[in-house]
Amino acid sequence: MNRNAKIRRHALALAMVGILFGVASQEVLADGQDTVIVPPQQTVDGMTYNQWSAAWWQWLLAIPYGPPRPNPSGYNDGTHCSVNQSGPVWFLTGPSGSLAAKPAIEQCKVPAGKYIFVPIINADCSTYELPAGAFSSSNPTGPGCSVESDCRVCAKNIINLVTSVSATIDNIPVSGVQPPSSPFRVQSPFFQFSVPHNNFFVTDSPPLSGAGSGMAISDGYWLMIKPLPLGPHTIHVIGSIPGVFTEDVTFNITVSQP
Repeated sequence: MNRNAKIRRHALALAMVGILFGVASQEVLADGQDTVIVPPQQTVDGMTYNQWSAAWWQWLLAIPYGPPRPNPSGYNDGTHCSVNQSGPVWFLTGPSGSLAAKPAIEQCKVPAGKYIFVPIINADCSTYELPAGAFSSSNPTGPGCSVESDCRVCAKNIINLVTSVSATIDNIPVSGVQPPSSPFRVQSPFFQFSVPHNNFFVTDSPPLSGAGSGMAISDGYWLMIKPLPLGPHTIHVIGSIPGVFTEDVTFNITVSQP
């Protein structure tokens, strides 16, 4: 698999969403800032960050990909951001494939009262992506893998390439998200997923298609945001693997009554 094509698919960079009222500081402090961010050691609806990261991928991969199909990662303007959203947590995703290599401005309405779960930058390695791109000592970033242990190392190797992560909310910097010691980097359980015939893996190189299922591991930097106040919020995120890939996305979020 071509590394640039693969990284463009895996590097789904997204921003933390939030706004902090009544605090003089000009930073939204990620470490211990429980007024806006759910700390990584806590759960939401009985699930950890690790488990929510698997649920995010299961949500994304189940949606048919490619215009006019409704997978939101196939667009760079926020189209279809509400598809298949349910429960107490709202998932956000940025553009994938070649769209992810260009600055994007996404619009999305998020219902009031929802937690928001967003990957800052993440990757998956899966059994669906075999035999092409098979993980090995000579191909340590797969993304195809056959057993859980290989999938874990494969996903970890991809995210280990990340050296720069940043985000702002309404022009206020977010701290505590930067590699390599961020507590917000988590790895998922070994999870099962299903894909339709026209699916997200068409962004692989070579492209993959065909309805089926697989097992996967996700690794990456995530934020779980507590329900936000009503109104507009601007989020800007940049994630970078030097010399390989940089994603630059601005999200214009409107929190509104359902």
